[in-house]
Amino acid sequence: MRRWFRETERKKQDSHGIDRLSSSSLTSFADIRTHPPSHRPEWIHRPALIRTLNGARSARLVLVSAPAGFGKSALVAEWRASADQDRPFAWVTLDRSANAAGVLWRAVETAIRGAIPELDGDWPEISLPDQSQDHAQEQAQDQASDADELLLLRLLGVLAARRRPCVLVLDDFHTLHDPLRHRQVETFADHLPAGVQLVIVTRAEPALPLARYRTVNDIVELRTDDLRFTKEEAARLVHRLAGVRLHGSVLDGLLDSTEGWPAALHMAALSLRTATDPAAFVADFTGTYRTVADYLDEEVIGSLSAELRRFLLCVSVLDRFTAALCDAVAGTSDAAGLLQELERTNTFLVPLDGHRYEYRLHRLFRQALLGELTRAEPELAATLHRRASDWYGERKRARDAIEHALAGEDGERALRLFQAHWAEYVNAGHLAIVQGWMRSIGTARAGGDPVTAVCAAWISALSGDRLATRHWLHVAESLPHRGPLPDGSPSVRFSVCLVHALFGFDGVPSMLGAAREAVALEPDPTAQWHSAARTALGYGLYLNGDGEAALRPLEQAAQNTAAWPIFRILALAVLSLTLGGLGRFAEAEEPARVAYDLAEAWQLTESPTTSPAADALGAVLAREGRPLEARRLLERALDVRRRVVGLTPWPTLGLLIRLAGVASGSGDRTAARGFVDQAEHLLTAEPDSGEHLRAEVSRIRHATDAVRPAVPLGPLTPRELAVLRLLQGDLSVREIGQELFLSANTVKTHTRSIYRKLGVTSRHDAVHHARRLGLL
Repeated sequence: MRRWFRETERKKQDSHGIDRLSSSSLTSFADIRTHPPSHRPEWIHRPALIRTLNGARSARLVLVSAPAGFGKSALVAEWRASADQDRPFAWVTLDRSANAAGVLWRAVETAIRGAIPELDGDWPEISLPDQSQDHAQEQAQDQASDADELLLLRLLGVLAARRRPCVLVLDDFHTLHDPLRHRQVETFADHLPAGVQLVIVTRAEPALPLARYRTVNDIVELRTDDLRFTKEEAARLVHRLAGVRLHGSVLDGLLDSTEGWPAALHMAALSLRTATDPAAFVADFTGTYRTVADYLDEEVIGSLSAELRRFLLCVSVLDRFTAALCDAVAGTSDAAGLLQELERTNTFLVPLDGHRYEYRLHRLFRQALLGELTRAEPELAATLHRRASDWYGERKRARDAIEHALAGEDGERALRLFQAHWAEYVNAGHLAIVQGWMRSIGTARAGGDPVTAVCAAWISALSGDRLATRHWLHVAESLPHRGPLPDGSPSVRFSVCLVHALFGFDGVPSMLGAAREAVALEPDPTAQWHSAARTALGYGLYLNGDGEAALRPLEQAAQNTAAWPIFRILALAVLSLTLGGLGRFAEAEEPARVAYDLAEAWQLTESPTTSPAADALGAVLAREGRPLEARRLLERALDVRRRVVGLTPWPTLGLLIRLAGVASGSGDRTAARGFVDQAEHLLTAEPDSGEHLRAEVSRIRHATDAVRPAVPLGPLTPRELAVLRLLQGDLSVREIGQELFLSANTVKTHTRSIYRKLGVTSRHDAVHHARRLGLL
């Protein structure tokens, strides 16, 4: 027990006379409530949390800590009234007066007397020091502290003597800021008799040794994340208060914007009573909504120091932040300390990692602050955004730098950053982000700037807008510009050629010409765009049926591990398709798998640009006798491409040809004909497709339309289909066995079975007949 506790006992024994504590001797505690809040009909029953609290009976301390409006007191009051709770609850709702000497423990004693009437005769009278006004102030304070110690000692003694299980709730504990009171509460908690439990309900982290209690498993904590409303609780609250049943995306939207904050959900529900369109109301419900902003101003912002209020206003322009970023934007020198204080006081600050390095503000809280900032000080808001843009730009975080430049209305800075970084974001699969930047910057700028016109052409091509692509390419070439572009490409002419070469809106022959010029304009193998030009050339040669010539540029591009992921994926995929077209099936497998693995690693499988990776892997799966897997993969890729109208037609055509072959080979000739019909329709719309592609579509049409003769001894097995596909090439029986991990004798057995089922006697006839049947 603490030394001051021993001294208190000594003072008690040495005192003479018995005087009750008078109203004039201690600060009045009449305003401190010693009863729980009354139950309100709109409170939502929270059985999961009640079970947690009921299971915490053996813990010395229960801590319920969260910002304002999280239903802390309501939850503990519900726990007190729950059917499983048989202990009396003594409830003290603290306020600032509890920091004065003599108030806290007299209020606690009063609450316990009221909760456990049978203790009334157990309270020994104590002699308290005289605190009349003729004592010096310092002496009076010392004696008031002595009175606290005597009251605390008596309280612990009575509870220990009676051994009556009970719960003491100290609500609004955050109003208790005097260090001496904190030490007294710590002593009280450390010496609680068995069966007595202390519950602290607070908005701020209490100055208690929580880590010590955790170490000995003597504390149960419910914090902000525990107290957020679930989807079901939010739906029940809205229905109870507004008579409205929210479902699906509308309910999800409300829960997302409020982050499960019960007070905000309550305010939204009350407003929904008169909303004619609940979905529109939810979409418009933000932190600037009057009732939300007023609540935050009164309950949260108003209780902060001027320094913290100013700091929060400044950092509200940031969606996430570190201390260093806050110092740079807000002009402070101790943001780390300010963030620590905001976190300690539960001021709607959300840590984003376990190291307390990066944070964000609660969405509604940030919106309220930002709304006030832009209303009261719009010039400062713009300045803060520009500071943030500078900070992010220095750290090569282009996306954040661009978005803050746009928010700060610094169009020139945003444009410079956009021109330099658009390609890296597109090539990482973030086309939608780049499209948003282009809209914010405005295409009007592109009309007089060849660099911006090049960016607009790329974005238009990727978006499937052919007319806009041709327009911006023309604008780019018609304006003077010398030297490399900010995105690293060597010239405007190179960029124009590469757009023509990769998208081929003017046909395959035009693609090839543009690709050859692009390759000539970027000879530096260390340059970022070098592999892009060679990928385009290899793809054009593949589409033109010149597989042997396509191999070298594709291999160069595929081997460049420093290339942007999207170009390496394309190079590997087209290399696999080219090798497969040349009958080099064993070599085709690895680049196909690597391409698709890269697409998955970069989360690009849902990007229409990487569909050749699915085409290549689908071809490998089909050759392995796995037509169902191949078809699922190919159809998913086709669906992704069809989501954007006007895309370059050539990858789509490749998928349709592959799907027709797979469907025909698995016996679904109706589907095969449907895929061929679509391929022919695509070719009709693209007259400059070249002879090779037309011949491919014609061949697959012939195979699917051919009358399929009866197969006397049943269909080919998956293994026989795999052998049959390898019979197309120039591999020997032994080499086919190595490809399929089979012995030469097993391959011969499968080959004889294939001949018998197809009614042929030679390898050539087997391949020819299989093509007529649509098996190949």
